[in-house]
Amino acid sequence: MLGRLGASLNALSTRFSKNLQVRTNSTAQLTESGMLLDGRQLLHVETRNMCRCEKCLGKHSHTRPNLPFQGSNFPDVRAEEIGRVSDNFVSVRWSDGHEGLIARTFRGDYGPEPLASRVENLTDIIRRRNSEQIFWTGSNPEEQTKFWDWNWVVESSDNTREFLIHYIRYGIGFIKNIPTDLSMEEILHDKMGIVRALRKTVFPDVDIVRYKNNPTNSGYGSGVLPGHIDLCYYNQLPHVQYFISLENTVDGGESFWVDAFSVIKEMQETVPEYVEVLSRIPVPYRYTPPGTGTFQTTIHPIVNFEKLHGDIYQVIENPWNSDIPMFTRMYPEETRSTWWEAYLHYRGLIEDPARWYERKLLGGEFVVLDNWRVYHGRKEFTWKEGQERVVATSYMDWNHMASRIMSTEVGDHVFLEIDQH
Repeated sequence: MLGRLGASLNALSTRFSKNLQVRTNSTAQLTESGMLLDGRQLLHVETRNMCRCEKCLGKHSHTRPNLPFQGSNFPDVRAEEIGRVSDNFVSVRWSDGHEGLIARTFRGDYGPEPLASRVENLTDIIRRRNSEQIFWTGSNPEEQTKFWDWNWVVESSDNTREFLIHYIRYGIGFIKNIPTDLSMEEILHDKMGIVRALRKTVFPDVDIVRYKNNPTNSGYGSGVLPGHIDLCYYNQLPHVQYFISLENTVDGGESFWVDAFSVIKEMQETVPEYVEVLSRIPVPYRYTPPGTGTFQTTIHPIVNFEKLHGDIYQVIENPWNSDIPMFTRMYPEETRSTWWEAYLHYRGLIEDPARWYERKLLGGEFVVLDNWRVYHGRKEFTWKEGQERVVATSYMDWNHMASRIMSTEVGDHVFLEIDQH
C-alpha cells in the first residue's frame, strides 16, 4: 500500500514538473480568493479540503484523516500552482507543500458510473426538493395510487429503484401481490435490497396490528382513526413507514391517505399568515398509555421548511397525541387563539374527503409512506367472530431509503482510479 501511495505521489510531482500551468489555464485559474474551476469559484480552503489523492482521501474508506486543512494547525493554506488538467481532475500544489489533485466532475468526486450520474441527477430527489415532488389530492389520484406488481419491482435493482423514486415524488407507493408468508425484513432487505435497519421505537420493530377489544392504543381497535402523522412525540420522528396488509375480511375499515404538502401549498397561496403561524409556534405532543411505563413527550411546529430553498420539508401533527393541557400552560391566550384559528383551518382541509385517496387494503398489498408528508387514517369497521384485519407495520430512517436509490451494488468499487490522470 505504501509503495503504491509513494508511486502515486511521485507521479503527481512529475505531472507538475512537466505540465505546470500557473494562472493561465482556461479550465482552472488561480484567483485571489482561490481557484476558478470550470466556472465554479472555489475558496483556497475548499480546494485543499477537496484533494482526492490517496493520502488525503482513503481509497477504501472514503474518509479524510487530516481535515480541516485550515485553522491553527494549517493557517492560511492557499492553492499556489496548477498542473495537469485531465477530463476528471486537475493537479494542484498548495502553500503547505502538498501536491495533489481535485476533481472537475461528478465522476471525479464520487466515482465511476452509474454512481456519478445518480449523484448528479438524483440528489434533488432524495433530498425531497419540492421541485421534484408531485403534490396530489383525491381528485387527481391516477399516478400516486398506481399499484406496482411485486414480481416486477424485485425483478431487477433498477426496477426497485424506479419504484422508490416514484414513492419519493408522491410521498406514497403501493405494491400488490406480495406473498404474505414473507417477513418485513425479507421484503425490504432480501428482496428490495434496502439495508437491514428498521427504526427502533416504543413499538416492536415489526408491529402486528390485529383487532383488540378496548385497546390502550386506538390503532388496534375498530373505531375511526383520524388522519395523522405517526409518532409525533419523538424529537426525530421516523420518516419512512411501511404497511403490509396480511389479511382483511372485516366489513368496512377502509384506509385513506392525504397529501399534507398539497394542503400547505394551497394555504401558502390563500392564507399565508396561517402557514406562518403553524411554522412558528411549537405544539406539545405526548404518548402515555396507562400501565405501560411509557411517557414520551416533545414539542414541534406543525410545518417545517427547508432552510436553503424554503421548500415544504416536514409536517408533524396528530390530534390524538397533542397535549392541549400543556399547550395552555405554555402560551398566553392571544398566542393560543391565533394558533387555533390557523390550525382549525388546516385541519379542516386535512379532513376534507375530497382530498383523500381511499382504499380497503387486501391481503398481499403493501404501502410505503413518507411519514413527514402523507397522513394516513382508517374508517370504522365491524368485527365479527372469524373475521380478521391484520396489518404489519415498521419504520425506517430516510437515509437508508436514499442509500438504496443512490448506491452501487454491493461489492462494486466506487473509487475512481487517479493513475490515468
